[in-house]
Amino acid sequence: MNERIKQLAEQATIKTSYQYQTWGDRIATGHKEQFDKAKFAELIVQECIDIIAPYSVRMSRPGEEYLHPIQEIKEHFGVKK
Repeated sequence: MNERIKQLAEQATIKTSYQYQTWGDRIATGHKEQFDKAKFAELIVQECIDIIAPYSVRMSRPGEEYLHPIQEIKEHFGVKK
């Protein structure tokens, strides 16, 4: 797997710690990881937008409605950033 994809997957992983009682008065700590698929997808889409942003140029003809490719990608995938 690509190193950048691994980094994005790590960013999309929520890590939590919790405590629980074991024998008698002993307290133990556990750890839980939860992968957020939606966050991972948003990170990938944003990464793609960041890559193409420097190369994007406004292209429109008089009288035509124009939606910039980056804005179109954001709307298509529901990215709010």
